[in-house]
Order: sequence, then C-alpha cells, then structure tokens
Amino acid sequence: MNIGDKFTISFHEKFILSRSSIYQILRETRQKVKVDKEVLQNTSLGNNYKKSMPRYAKRAGLLDEKNRLTLFGRFVAEFDPQMEKSSTQWLLHYHLAAPHRSTAFWHHLVTQWFIPGNTFTAEQLVEDLTMFLQRNTGRTPAPRSVRSTITIFAGTYLKSDGLKRLGLLEESEKGSYYVPQVNPPPVWALGYALAEYWKMHYGERLTINLDDFTGKNFAGIFLLGEEGLTELLIELKREGVIDLYRIARPYQIVLLQPGLEFALERIYM
Repeated sequence: MNIGDKFTISFHEKFILSRSSIYQILRETRQKVKVDKEVLQNTSLGNNYKKSMPRYAKRAGLLDEKNRLTLFGRFVAEFDPQMEKSSTQWLLHYHLAAPHRSTAFWHHLVTQWFIPGNTFTAEQLVEDLTMFLQRNTGRTPAPRSVRSTITIFAGTYLKSDGLKRLGLLEESEKGSYYVPQVNPPPVWALGYALAEYWKMHYGERLTINLDDFTGKNFAGIFLLGEEGLTELLIELKREGVIDLYRIARPYQIVLLQPGLEFALERIYM
C-alpha cells in the first residue's frame, strides 16, 4: 500500500457505507471467486454505487486487495449477509478505523473525536481532517472533497443503513455532534479484533505489553478506557484466548489463540 492509497479520501463517491448495498455484493460473491463486472451487473446498484460499495467492502474487511472475500467476509456472507449482528457491525467499524488499514483518516477521526461525552461540529472535523492530510501528504486537499468526506463519515454512523445501531454518534442539530456513552463490543468481536491487530502489528510475538492495547490505537477504536478493555480481556482469558499477567507493571498479555477463525466461529456458529 503506497502513501497515496492510505490517505485517499475520495473512494466513497459521496455515499455513506450502505449495508443493504454491500449485501447485494456479498449475495452474488458467494457464488463467485471475486467481485467482478458480472457480480456487479447482477445487483441493482447504480453506477456510482458499483464503484463505491466494493471499495467500502474492502476497507471494512470483507474483501481483500484482489476483491475476493476475506475470512471475515466469508463468515458474514454465509451467516449474516445483511450485517445485522452487533458483532458484525463492530467489526466493520474496527476494520475501517484500525491504524493499519487503508482508511487512515477514519482511524484519525475516530480516535481523536469519538470519546464518550465529546461534542464537536462538522466544521471542526473539516479543519482537523484538512490539517491531518496536509501533515501526512504535504498537500492541501480540495475543501469540497474534505467537506464531502466528513458528511459521509458522520452519516455512516447516523444512518440506519450504515452503522447507526452501534450508537457511537448522535446529531444534536445539523452539523453538531455528540458522542454518547456506548455499550462495549461483544467479547468475541473484541477477540477477533485483538487477534487481527496482533497479527498485523506484532506477527509471531507471543507476549506484548498490555499498555500497547489500552491506548487509542486499539482500545480507542472501541471507545474503551483501560478499565473497560481489561474487563473484556478478563472474559477472553476465561475463554482461553489470552493470558494476562498483572502482578507488576508493565502488565503482559499472551495470545493463546491467534487464529481469526476461532473467534469468528464463536460469533457466527
């Protein structure tokens, strides 16, 4: 992935993530190896949706770089193709917001602004995103493109066809937003995310400092503080996924079940 891909903001074609549209793609892809022109022709999506929704599906972890279903995508296509389960929606959000994914701006906005009790405006997000892109690319983005991106970013969490059910964002009045207290993600959704994050950042390492997960790069994606994350990790320890060593700092976490399929089976089967 080059820097241009990682900091691209115009993939959305001015549409929010639409689960009902991605469902059509998943429905057709189950019978094919990958998303191609034939798959898209078998949907009722308009031309711009045919461009944007596969891009969303890729960024949300459902498709790989060759437009084939990922392991997560195969489980969703088989067991929750309309993406109604809370765990599925949390993992769509996780993939969009994880720091190693191709939507760097999404990670930045979520971890900077999605803090329970926080209030902010669309103008603040526009200003922040502009500065973020300038800082990372050395270029000034087109104001219209930034405003459009902020609209679709917020809309994804405000519209019922997006990720509204997660309850991460509310609109108090037009262009003014509030982050409420939210319920923590289901434990196996966090278990999958932990294993995926570990694989991407630490590879085959067996033991990591717990502090590496309690900051905004991981816990912040789920709007969790250290206490909330630790409670979920204790549940995962009971399930044999991890071990925790909290006798003396720095606390350590040991991943006992690194396979993504282990968590996905417990979510969907």
